[in-house]
Amino acid sequence: MKTDRLEDFVRNNREDFNFREPSPEVWEKIAAKTNKPKIVLLHRYFARVAAVFLITVISSLLVWQSGLLSSGKLAKNISDPEIIELIEAEAYYSHQVDLKLKEIKKCYYTFPELKDEIENDLIELEDMYKTLKIDLEDNISNKSVIEAMIENNRYRLKLCDHVLDQIKC
Repeated sequence: MKTDRLEDFVRNNREDFNFREPSPEVWEKIAAKTNKPKIVLLHRYFARVAAVFLITVISSLLVWQSGLLSSGKLAKNISDPEIIELIEAEAYYSHQVDLKLKEIKKCYYTFPELKDEIENDLIELEDMYKTLKIDLEDNISNKSVIEAMIENNRYRLKLCDHVLDQIKC
């Protein structure tokens, strides 16, 4: 078994390599940096909690108000491909709008006027959607109503995209 000369040299002269140690001041600086407690700002924490709560409430309201599957007429016609398309589109656009709203809500502190504007626009679109849903319940196979509902969802997403493009937060 062949031994490495460098390894033998280090083993034989180990004491000669360990003659320098850092000064106590260096150790004090290291200790001061490692023992520093992490400060969590409560207003940031509460802002995050409030944002999550708001997103959850808005999402829940959207799901509750959309209630397509709870309607007796729609439950009977669930095999209709147009209704299936509407349900899938609604789920997709609702998810996408929720993601965009999360991004927009991060900018509410920078642009406080943005909150009222976007929420008013989204409420207006939601009211239009409710009207379309009532029309759909009255005439379940009306393709133009289904297309209008999907277009309403697309417009909500476009609105969120447009706001994000404008603010670049």
